[in-house]
Amino acid sequence: QVPPSLGGKPEVGREHFEKAIALTEGHHLMAKVLFAKQYARLMFDQDLHDSLLEEVLAAEPEYDGLTLINGLAQRQAQELLDESSDYF
Repeated sequence: QVPPSLGGKPEVGREHFEKAIALTEGHHLMAKVLFAKQYARLMFDQDLHDSLLEEVLAAEPEYDGLTLINGLAQRQAQELLDESSDYF
């Protein structure tokens, strides 16, 4: 994504992330990880970033067809959360 100062439209991206999360009823945890990584970091929104990642870590990873990707999402969420204070 491109920041607004360079002509990007991050709010459109935010809408897509929110729609993806809603369509999967929050079960596809990687959507939240990518939302944090690609939108919240771009917008320097640490509160959103950290809350999304904390939701991922608190979620049950086992879900039909999503267990593997959710496990990977939780691993990435922990890494991103550990780096949060350095990034922001």
